[in-house]
Amino acid sequence: MQNKNRKKCHCIKLLIKSLIIENAALCDEVAKIQENIQIVKEERRFLLRKLLEYEKKADMIISYYSQKPLNISNGPRSKPKKRRSFEEVIKNA
Repeated sequence: MQNKNRKKCHCIKLLIKSLIIENAALCDEVAKIQENIQIVKEERRFLLRKLLEYEKKADMIISYYSQKPLNISNGPRSKPKKRRSFEEVIKNA
């Protein structure tokens, strides 16, 4: 009977050791995953800041051009001045 209990005790000790090793491995895995999550959060924060900077610049550009009227017209154009030759310029000078 005592020999049977020793075997059970030995089996339980081995089981506990294997569970401790498995628990340590799982803790290491959790730590790695948490570190990766932290890195991804920081990258996301960085990208969000960059996006907000670009949106702010785009809004400033849009507001600038929306306040300034564009000089686009389909009406009559003034005639371009006729080019004068070098001799004409000298005569008139």
